[in-house]
Amino acid sequence: MVLRFTPILAAVFATTALIAAPETHAADDDVVSTKQNLHVYKGNTALGTSPSGRKFRVYFGTDGTVSYSDSKGLSQKGKWLITDDGMMCYDWQRWKDRCYSHRKDGDGFQSYREGKTKGSRFTIAPGKVELQK
Repeated sequence: MVLRFTPILAAVFATTALIAAPETHAADDDVVSTKQNLHVYKGNTALGTSPSGRKFRVYFGTDGTVSYSDSKGLSQKGKWLITDDGMMCYDWQRWKDRCYSHRKDGDGFQSYREGKTKGSRFTIAPGKVELQK
């Protein structure tokens, strides 16, 4: 079954994410230890907007696979892992591999590439969620 991400469904997922998503161990603007908060990502979907304005979704498979798609039609698959120092790294099939740290930001997170360059803001939705076409 493929879910179509409609505005009503988005509201349901946002509410569900706030109720059902696991608690993180970080206050606002604190760096989130991805290692300590592995349960937040594993088997769930990040939904957000890139600095260039693209809507995206990243699904973190429980088996270490990752899939990305965005509103411009780009998609990619690869592997994700957490390093010993708590960075989330992606081993993409066709893109440059990157590592990110995350900071708690209200009801979501802000990513920082290589721990420094501000990246995308995102929330976590439970399970596998697709973007609206």
